[in-house]
Amino acid sequence: MHRLFWALLGVGLLCVVAAPLKTNAQQNGDQSDHIRVAFINPGYGDRGFWKDVRDTMQAAADQFGYELTVFDSDRDWKMMVESAEQVFAMQPPPDYIIAVNEHQQGTRIVLEAEKRGIPVIMLLNDLTQEQKYTYGTPRKDIKNWILTLTPDNERAGYDIAQSLIDGARLAQGDAMPQTLCLLSIAGDRNTPASLQRLKGLDHALSRYPVLREQRRIVANWSYDEAFRQTEAWIKRGGCIDAVWAANDNIALGAIAALKEAGRVPGKDVFVGGLNWSTDGLDAVTDGEMTLTHGGHFFAGAWVMVLLHDYVNGVEFLKDHPEITFRMEAVTRENMADFNDILFTRDWDKVDFSRFSLVNAPVGAEYRFGLLSDDKEHN
Repeated sequence: MHRLFWALLGVGLLCVVAAPLKTNAQQNGDQSDHIRVAFINPGYGDRGFWKDVRDTMQAAADQFGYELTVFDSDRDWKMMVESAEQVFAMQPPPDYIIAVNEHQQGTRIVLEAEKRGIPVIMLLNDLTQEQKYTYGTPRKDIKNWILTLTPDNERAGYDIAQSLIDGARLAQGDAMPQTLCLLSIAGDRNTPASLQRLKGLDHALSRYPVLREQRRIVANWSYDEAFRQTEAWIKRGGCIDAVWAANDNIALGAIAALKEAGRVPGKDVFVGGLNWSTDGLDAVTDGEMTLTHGGHFFAGAWVMVLLHDYVNGVEFLKDHPEITFRMEAVTRENMADFNDILFTRDWDKVDFSRFSLVNAPVGAEYRFGLLSDDKEHN
């Protein structure tokens, strides 16, 4: 099985000829109690960002009446392969598979699902443009790749950089700083989300010359690695007025190193992160981080909304198989709008059915975001 699974990469588009699987729900209307969904989780199931993805997905699945089975992979690409093999060994097979292009391993899952006639949805990390060029796109070339749901990581990367300038300006009594020495700490070198956030950073750097990037390093999404690399930069005398961090773990690791060196985050150095983690939210509340961008772990719930709408024949999805949603920045100014849900992590308080287009007017589009409908969606 293992060899067959890996061999799929070489067969490419030879595999993409199977007809879409027709589930009982698709044939008979909204039979949600019959729908079995398998999620290949690239991360940990008991902590961190991917736990939040898993938990929001479970909350929405429960509300829609879907049977969800999750295979955790502990951020290990070899375990991702094993998780995928377990999914494809399920008897009976799942009605739908949700997968992530972590470590750019998504192609193998998409092609194997196509071969077996199982509809698959890509979540958070889509196939790269190079992978799509080689293997094809959802619905058009790969029939059983039915949907993709991704956040606007590029805009998030831009917003984090902009927040560093805003933080410095406010700390100086609304005076614009002349220059800010920037240390940029990326997540990794391959994941689409990481690359897109860096693209947003590059856009900000081109627009705001006040940001002068001194060095760009990679911390592999790790607090410890961010701490070590920030500490090393400070010890060698590197100029640092601001830290652009690809996620909250990285931001918090950098903050720890800065504080150990006698710096005061929020006063003489400015740090922005992403993930809406509880520790990140605390750092924003304390003024040590300019913001924590995020909300993308709610993609676990949003993908259940899309699946519900797909099963129920929402017309919008027929012409728009690739959905992108904006993330939201949590700052000290808007923290009160998010407190109730984010600090309790009680996702059952959210009625996810209100984001569905099943009963929406013709022409309506998705508005995914945690803020209530009477507040602005960023």
